[in-house]
Amino acid sequence: MTHPVHPDLLPAGVRAIELAPGMPGLAFSHPDFSAVFSLYGGQLLDFIPAGGQPLLYLSPQAQLQPGKAIRGGIPLCWPWFGPHPGDSSRPQHGVARTALWTVNAVVRSDDGFHLSLNGPREGELQASLTLLLAPQQLTLTLTTRNLGKTPQPLSQALHSYVAVSDIRQLRLQGLAQAPYHDKLDGRFKTWPDGDWTPPAATDAVVASAAPLQLDDAGWQRRLQLSSSGSASTVVWTPWQQGAAKLADLPADGWQHFLCLEAANAGADARVLAAGEAHSLTQQLRVAAL
Repeated sequence: MTHPVHPDLLPAGVRAIELAPGMPGLAFSHPDFSAVFSLYGGQLLDFIPAGGQPLLYLSPQAQLQPGKAIRGGIPLCWPWFGPHPGDSSRPQHGVARTALWTVNAVVRSDDGFHLSLNGPREGELQASLTLLLAPQQLTLTLTTRNLGKTPQPLSQALHSYVAVSDIRQLRLQGLAQAPYHDKLDGRFKTWPDGDWTPPAATDAVVASAAPLQLDDAGWQRRLQLSSSGSASTVVWTPWQQGAAKLADLPADGWQHFLCLEAANAGADARVLAAGEAHSLTQQLRVAAL
């Protein structure tokens, strides 16, 4: 296919690439980091600080083909999170993950690369995305506009697959005593005090948007995650048993990521008034432990 972005429109350090047939992307090269972005799904797939470990996990068995969601990076769950609230035939987590996004601009500045895109329209809702790639940090903002004349429901998540050395060696801080919905057993619970290390399969919608700190002893790395436009955080790991049911994840893949997602999910689902816009932002910063 002809790449939708002409090479002459790209600044130094950005290349137009094809990830697979029908799946155009952009490759970013900077003295302090490298990154790969897929226009299919509007999805950041990779971000690697120079001399460091990847910030994001991309499954080596991810299905790179139109019509399939890509396992890893930061999938965009939009404009509903989980199953469609009224039609079980609609795709899980919405339509953004399998749509071809359109580039508005790619700009290089002193602080890195700025990327802006238009996404799919679903009913009266229109999606757009901005992305800042900078040394030791990345920031995504997913904006939804209600172009109609009646209120429209919205739930969503920036489904970040955070790469880790070993999920059993992590320490997560920031959610202590927050209420959460355990989607595995349907019960409402309270997040434990102190540092949290994943003990087993976890699928939790936490009623908190507090800043998070993830310490990774194996990589001697600390990740700081913050969000805005959100009052909920999703924490997910399939663990060994869940991973065995996922054809696009290797048997040991579950050990190498933890999903920490800025969201509008559960009780934090929104309703946009006619003409209203809402932005969901997540920032990930890297520091030494």
